[in-house]
Amino acid sequence: MAIKKILVRAPNWIGDAVMCLPALASLAELYPSSEIFVLAKPRVVPVFEKNPAVSGIITVEGRRHKGLFGTIRLSWELRDKDFDLAVLFQNAFGAAFISLLGAARERVGYARDLRSGLLTRAIPASGEIMKKHQVFYYLNIIKELGGSVPEKPVPQIHITSEEAAEAAMFLEKNGLAGKPVFGAAPGASYGPSKRWPPERFASVLKGLTDEYGGGALVFGGPEDKEACARVKESMPSAIDLSGKMQLRKSIALISQMSAFVTNDSGPMHLSAALGVPTAAVFGSTEDSLTGPVGRKAASVREKIDCSPCFKRECAFGHYDCLKRVEAGRVLAIAKELMK
Repeated sequence: MAIKKILVRAPNWIGDAVMCLPALASLAELYPSSEIFVLAKPRVVPVFEKNPAVSGIITVEGRRHKGLFGTIRLSWELRDKDFDLAVLFQNAFGAAFISLLGAARERVGYARDLRSGLLTRAIPASGEIMKKHQVFYYLNIIKELGGSVPEKPVPQIHITSEEAAEAAMFLEKNGLAGKPVFGAAPGASYGPSKRWPPERFASVLKGLTDEYGGGALVFGGPEDKEACARVKESMPSAIDLSGKMQLRKSIALISQMSAFVTNDSGPMHLSAALGVPTAAVFGSTEDSLTGPVGRKAASVREKIDCSPCFKRECAFGHYDCLKRVEAGRVLAIAKELMK
């Protein structure tokens, strides 16, 4: 059967969405004549915008597509598009259920969350693939379809010349045109076990601006305002952007950074994918599985007996896996990446 239209169910988190981009590129390479539509929640839609592999984006709307009746409504909307193939990067049962109701003739994804019977090709979530970095977890789905897996996959986020010009204009308005600009993302929605102390972010930013000049921007969503405010408190010259910018504008600005310091978070994956020198601090999670993927990215961690625990909060209350990562070490790694 000829594959003319493909539905890709995107992951729900920014970092995961970035990590699935190499698989999306391999899918487009495997089916060069097909149209690919991405089904995604609003928060991750900006990751896929302007991507040449994507013919269209279908947004999962909160109220319109909520609950059983919302799911049925979404599935009927998908039926109208007549998809030949659904590729499920999202692991949930609902992703397979919607693709079945949406009448995609072939449905491919991992055999987990009790959804094997809903898929035409259920891929085993084997122990071996679970040990690899998550970019390979997504790429393995395309491999099962007959696609290629690059040896060193790097996600690519596409920015238009207009978006780049708008970011340059922002820097100019703030007296930073032509100067080194350093970024930090001190938040992490997962929980405190992934949040390095904000004062240490400020220390790294100060070290970078003291040596290279220029300025610093602090990135985050509305939920990161407290952490970003504490960075600015320790470094008053920094510009706090938390909760003030749409994601596409933040992406364009991050692409202009001379270096980026971050927790294990969505901004970490964005920065690494944009080719920005990225130093990422890891605490409770495992960098070999979800670390930054890019040619100028490195993770910084202090392994202790209880790390990685993958918990949102430290079970012992000490957060030593984060506290033992010194600012001077992160600063040195950021400077090395800039070379």
